[in-house]
Amino acid sequence: MHANLDLEQTIDGWNLEFTSNARKPLEDLRGYSTESLEWLMMEHYQFSFRNTVFLREAAATTGGFDTAAVKKELTRNYNEESGHAAMYRAALKKVGSDVETRVEFAPTSRFLESVGALCSRDPSFVLGMMFATETAAIFEHQVFKAVSLEVVARRACGKAGDALIHFHQMHLDGVEQSHKDELGIFLRGIFADQVSVPKDGARPTLRPQLVLEGGRQAVELMKTWWNHLFEELYAQNISLAKTA
Repeated sequence: MHANLDLEQTIDGWNLEFTSNARKPLEDLRGYSTESLEWLMMEHYQFSFRNTVFLREAAATTGGFDTAAVKKELTRNYNEESGHAAMYRAALKKVGSDVETRVEFAPTSRFLESVGALCSRDPSFVLGMMFATETAAIFEHQVFKAVSLEVVARRACGKAGDALIHFHQMHLDGVEQSHKDELGIFLRGIFADQVSVPKDGARPTLRPQLVLEGGRQAVELMKTWWNHLFEELYAQNISLAKTA
């Protein structure tokens, strides 16, 4: 951890390392079957489905701060994301992917349970955790827009695929960047060597080490989940290659 980096930059650095590595296996989608790419989209949908619950619980937890600013921001995020999972589900169905046919994938269940458990920790911890997940959401929508384009093209969905592409582009057109930036305001100029930072205007009293621990644990959970997703993705394609 570089001493000159503030909390925002430090968590951004962890996220950049994670997402840069996670992009590499998906740079060329031609080597994956359409069915395995569909499976990957359905797993991502599971996070979208649970995300509003995480935001609601995190907003409640950060109500414990001595200002209401973080709670208000997370509530705004919750309101913006409300209904998005239903949009995602409908868009997937239009390209022939019905989430009702999905078989549970244990690593995804563990990941979602773990994230949910973190939402009730200390408010400073939860702020760091939510900043990390909102930052990673930008990477996820970039990746899944590319996956969606590939699946839509392979299935020759035409206009039926527009809703799925729009779903990801909508988030990339400012929704996720705004969520990240508005939470980052609370972390900017705050450094790890400070035990406690008193409130300043709308910014609440923060405990920097707990903020960083929340961010670190969130990044580690996401890294582990994606590693499991890639392992299964490879396994599916190896199996298909053997039976071809």
